[in-house]
Amino acid sequence: MSEENHAEIEQTASEDTVALEDQVTDLNATAKAHLAKGEWESAIACYEQVIASSESEGAVTVKAEALNNIASVHLAMMDWEKATSFAAEARSLYQEAEDRTGEAVVMNNLAAAQDGMGDWQQAVSIYDEALALREAEGDLEGQAKTLRNLAILYAQHGNRPKAKSYLNRALALARQAKSKPLLGEIRKVMSQLPKMRRR
Repeated sequence: MSEENHAEIEQTASEDTVALEDQVTDLNATAKAHLAKGEWESAIACYEQVIASSESEGAVTVKAEALNNIASVHLAMMDWEKATSFAAEARSLYQEAEDRTGEAVVMNNLAAAQDGMGDWQQAVSIYDEALALREAEGDLEGQAKTLRNLAILYAQHGNRPKAKSYLNRALALARQAKSKPLLGEIRKVMSQLPKMRRR
């Protein structure tokens, strides 16, 4: 009797999880549509709905991802302090869930916000932490993306040789990961390197 009840609870929990995933997928798609039109506040409202849903379901990483998405919107709006606040909260949740991959993604946003606030050395330090996490996880694409971000940062601050070195490492990892889109992105950054402005 107790086993049957336990099975019913598991099934209900599974159905709730599927319902939450569907809702989150729909809200994320709507948010992306708003972002494409530059409708920042509408996108944030969608992500806030995801957070509300995840809190009722206790889905920590779903909430963390939504908070990081809000941080990304604030980065696009150049609201560095809000971006930092949302990204820091997301990082804390990813740490709680022991999700190193998610944490590394958030750290890229934290680094970008620090650079936006004028502390580019702190940005480098955060990118280095993210890179170490991604190396520990064996995330080749993630490592390549973080190295690309570091390269852009160094190029914008006048150190093109170091930028080129990071881009070469990123290119090698993207090849290893067999990621054609990422290879294309890194090559594009390489071609733009001479035009990148010193900050």
